[in-house]
Order: sequence, then C-alpha cells, then structure tokens
Amino acid sequence: MIENILNSLEAGIILIDTDHRIKWMNNKVTEWFGPMQVGVRRACYRTRKYTEMFCMTCPTGRTIDFGIPVNYEFIFSDNGKSRTFNISGIPIRDKEGKVFMVMELLVDVSNKDMEKKNKEDLMAQIEKMAAIGQLAAGVAHELNTPLGTISIISQELKSILKGSSVDEKGKYELEGYLNDMSGEIKRCMNIIGDLLSFSRGGISELFISDVDINELLSQTIDFICNKGGAKGIAISKNLSPLPKIKTDLEKFRQVIFNVFKNAVEAVADTKGGKIDISTSVYDKYIKVLINDNGCGITKENLKKIFDPFFTTKPVGKGTGIGLFVCYSIIRSLKGDIKVESTIGMGTAVSLLLPVEGS
Repeated sequence: MIENILNSLEAGIILIDTDHRIKWMNNKVTEWFGPMQVGVRRACYRTRKYTEMFCMTCPTGRTIDFGIPVNYEFIFSDNGKSRTFNISGIPIRDKEGKVFMVMELLVDVSNKDMEKKNKEDLMAQIEKMAAIGQLAAGVAHELNTPLGTISIISQELKSILKGSSVDEKGKYELEGYLNDMSGEIKRCMNIIGDLLSFSRGGISELFISDVDINELLSQTIDFICNKGGAKGIAISKNLSPLPKIKTDLEKFRQVIFNVFKNAVEAVADTKGGKIDISTSVYDKYIKVLINDNGCGITKENLKKIFDPFFTTKPVGKGTGIGLFVCYSIIRSLKGDIKVESTIGMGTAVSLLLPVEGS
C-alpha cells in the first residue's frame, strides 16, 4: 500500500546507505534517470559517473557524515534537454541515533525557473506601468488647463455670434462648428479624466442615464462620416429595435468612437473597404457589432490589444491607450468587449451592455 503511494508521487524518492548504494527507489526516479540497479552504488547526479571523489563533493555526503539535512539544486542534461531538480537529503537514524540511510527526495522544478522569470518580468512591468501612470497624470493635468481655456473661448464666441450681424445661414453654420468644437473638447476632457483614472488604477465617475443605443450609435458614426473621417469607405447600418438601457452615454460614445475609428483605419488602404454596423438583443445584453474587411490582427497581437500603451500604429498615429480605456469603460458598465480577427479578412468587435434589470 505505502509502496504504491510512493510510486504514484510526482517526485523521485531514493533510499541509499552510507556507501551510496541504492536500497530502494520509486518509479519516478527510473522515469527521469533511467534504470539504476538496487544494491549498486549510484552515480553522481552532476557527472553521472562513479568516482572516488564522489562522497567528498556530494551534498548528500554531508547528511551521511554529519547527520544534517541538505537541500540543493542541479541541472540534469540528457540528449540535449536540460531539467532542473531540487534535492533534499534527509537522514534516517537507527535506534542508537546513528545515520544508516538517507532518503533523497527529488522534485522537478524546471518550470519554476520560468515562473520566477515571469514573476520578475511582471514586477518590472508593474514598475514600468507605475512610472507611465505618473507621466500620464502629469500630462493630463497639463492638458486640462488649455482645454478649459479653449472651452471658455468657444462659449464666448457663441455669445458674440448671437449679437453679431452675420446672416442666419452663416450663424447656423458657425454655431454648428462651435457646438462640434465644444463636443470634441468635452470628449478630450473625458479621455483625460480616464487617463488620470488609469494613473490611479480606475475609471472616472459614471453618469448613468436612459440611453437609446441606436440613436447614440447613429449620431457618433454620422458625426465621423460627416467630417470626412470615413471618406471612400462603404458604411452600412442594420439597427434592430432596442429597449433603452441605463448606462453612461458619454463613456459609451467614447467606446463607439474609438472602435469605429480603428475600423476606419483598418480599411483605409483596402480596395472596396467596408464597415458593417449592427445592433441586436443578445441573451441579456444589447450587442453592437462593428465589422470591417480590413487588414486584420495577428493572433499574437490579438492577445495584447487591450494592454495599455500597446499599439501597432506608427508614432504619431496612436498611443495604445484607446482600446485599454474602452475595455475599462465596458467592464465598469458591467458589459463586455469581444474581438475576432483574421489576417487579410478583417475584424469584428462586439460591444455588449446589460439590458436594464438583467
């Protein structure tokens, strides 16, 4: 019974006498090191040889000579493959207290080195992100002041326009531009708020209201298209009837804006570029699907697209913060974002928001 248990362990066990002769070993030892004959002096793990200097250099020899437990690691190479083992030498004493046998417990810790490296890499990444967070906070604070000033100026221009002698058509056009300016300033300030929240480890405060997702989607897409942001691209909308839901209108607008702009950039160099946008009720969620036939995303990059500051765009074209913020916003709204992509065929992004009361 005990032997069966010892043979099923994910560890090697060898019992050796004070002359290093093997008295017993479990199946795992044979699996790792090949057959070793009972009653024969075992080879050194490091050199795999029998030498007169064996006991003088072997840590287990200290257990035999001094009766103290030992623990050490060694790298075992076989057929070009290396594995790292941790060995504990445990003294076994007779009734008189004299060491007459040693149990060697061998554990394969090859993957532990990788785990250690991964932890070290993670800590380095955390430290790097902390530094970037501080930088982001500083930049965001610096940008808030000029944006606030521009916002005040746009409001002043609106007031001046009301009392001016400009004809009604001219006023209408100028007011439209000023309203667009105010909207974009507000969007920039929201992004800055999220950048500051990122530096502090969260998303800024939510403002929940009843939102018509189809209306919000149409307004945002039309705004981009009307400003020439999707010139030459075929845009189709298939919006199913949806119930209003409680969510943060401006934050979800930001998500739509980012995802749609990414789709536009993906098809910019594609002949016959098109983007299909649809909405539906999916289980207990409202689903917004933005599907493009652009360049697609590699499997390797697909794993990283929500990492902060990861971008495949050239310098000046993207910061890599957009999709990270989108993901953070969607999660804060208790929704989800899913991305499927095939190189050369395009990308489909699904935005899911819970239906009210679900």
